[in-house]
Amino acid sequence: MEDFQSVNVAAVQNTWAIIKQDADTNAPQFYVALLTAHPEYQALFDAFANVPVGELLNADLHVRKNHFNKNYKLILSLLFNQSLSVKVLARLSELIDSLGNPERLISKLIDSMANEHKGRGTTRAHFDNAFVVLLDFLAAKLGSAFTPEAKQAWTVTIHGISTVLRWRHSL
Repeated sequence: MEDFQSVNVAAVQNTWAIIKQDADTNAPQFYVALLTAHPEYQALFDAFANVPVGELLNADLHVRKNHFNKNYKLILSLLFNQSLSVKVLARLSELIDSLGNPERLISKLIDSMANEHKGRGTTRAHFDNAFVVLLDFLAAKLGSAFTPEAKQAWTVTIHGISTVLRWRHSL
């Protein structure tokens, strides 16, 4: 709770607003960054476990290449990838929007996120690695807007989420 009270909420929310401006592009790009950094995680996503990571961003190409092969599983997996990544971006947006309200942030959002992921076998290491990729992704996407203050605010926010996951959910 202490972490969330000391976070520079405006720095996190302002930088996140930039990412949200192009959510349809940034959401799948974050997933590709995560799967590039940790290819072993792709097996956790049955719907696109066999799609080459480098091709996940180009669903239209996959549909054209595979339509005549009637590879519906591939088409469905690509649609799932798009909706899953957008869902994750929306969940992060909810977390970020709630930074000024730690009670809601913890009791509703982080707890539900932890419960959803526990059932899928997600570990603390998965979250920790995703958070590292998120910081790198933000730095790459935001460029000079990812100021030292913004990076510190994001680091504190991520540490707070990690603390809640560790202590309340043994993740």
